Amino acid sequence: MIVYPAIDLKEGKCVRLTQGDFISGKIYNDNPELMLHEFAVHGASWVHIVDLDGAQQGAIAQLDLISKLVSSSALKIQVGGGIRTADDIEKLFSCGVKRVIVGSVCVAQPDMVKLWLDNFGEDRIVLALDCSVGVDGIPIVKTHGWQNDSNITVWDLLKLYDNAKYVLCTDINVDGMLTGSNIGLYQELQQRFPNVNVIASGGVGKLDDLTELRRLNVHGVVVGKAIYEGKIALDEIFNSKIDV
Repeated sequence: MIVYPAIDLKEGKCVRLTQGDFISGKIYNDNPELMLHEFAVHGASWVHIVDLDGAQQGAIAQLDLISKLVSSSALKIQVGGGIRTADDIEKLFSCGVKRVIVGSVCVAQPDMVKLWLDNFGEDRIVLALDCSVGVDGIPIVKTHGWQNDSNITVWDLLKLYDNAKYVLCTDINVDGMLTGSNIGLYQELQQRFPNVNVIASGGVGKLDDLTELRRLNVHGVVVGKAIYEGKIALDEIFNSKIDV
């Protein structure tokens, strides 16, 4: 399981949101380049970067900064937030990004995204399915920086993508809450779509949460707030055989 430490960029600073609420965003570090260095020193192989300004605006907003971060680090970096066109994807690949994460456009234009998977390669595109899980346990996809309901389930949306390899699934009900991941969601996702590499996101608050996800044999997990709040030390993550 690969642990993807997260850097969420808002106005050039490292922030974390709670349940996708842009207003409640908390600044943790004003030097994302330093955070990349810290992740590398402690043994990370990948980093997950989100352009929150881009996600909110519906267009890449911090390309220059992302390009600078990528060029300053030997880490492999995947980037999401506001990506809507093939030109956006090409710009990110051109500056050295290894994988591009597409979210809202997966719902709005599935035929186009399927074409991207074919043209750019399924290894280089991650589908980001951010969802809100109701009391009935059904995950409904949210779009546009988690601000809008799509009225489509994760299951129905993924049926459209027979060529998807990586799916980043976030339960925004637990995101930033540090109360543990929605294990049931990822179990069902893997049962329904066994050929997809699942990247879990949202809720990780302690090392045991990572152990539990590893037992599911998910491909990876994004960890953000737990690192910034000191709930899990980077040494614990990368020196405890969680990342294998």
